[in-house]
Amino acid sequence: MNQDQEKAMRKFAERMVKGYEAVHERDYQEALENLEPLVPLFHQEDKPNIKLLSYVAMAQLGTKKVDEFLSTCEELSKHEAKTKQEEQLKSRVDEMFDELMQVLNDHM
Repeated sequence: MNQDQEKAMRKFAERMVKGYEAVHERDYQEALENLEPLVPLFHQEDKPNIKLLSYVAMAQLGTKKVDEFLSTCEELSKHEAKTKQEEQLKSRVDEMFDELMQVLNDHM
C-alpha cells in the first residue's frame, strides 16, 4: 500500500470511528453524514459489514428516516452475525424495528 492509499484508508477509518461515536452520543445526523457514504465501500453481499449497517440503521431511525431504516434492516437480515458484538448489534436493531412496528400499529 502506498502513502496515498494509507492516507485514504486512515481518513475512512477516522470517519467510521467518528460516526460510531456520534451514534453513542445520540448525534444521529452527524453519524449519518459520516457513515452512510461508507456503506458502498465497506459493505458488499459477499463481505457484509454488520457493524457498519447496524450503526447506520440506528442513525437512520434517530433522524426519522424510516424508509431508509427499513431498507437497512432488510439488508441486515440477509447476513449472519459472526461475532458476539455483531449479534448484539443486530439484536439492538431488531429491537428498534419491533418498537417501530409497535408504534405504527398503535397509531393505526
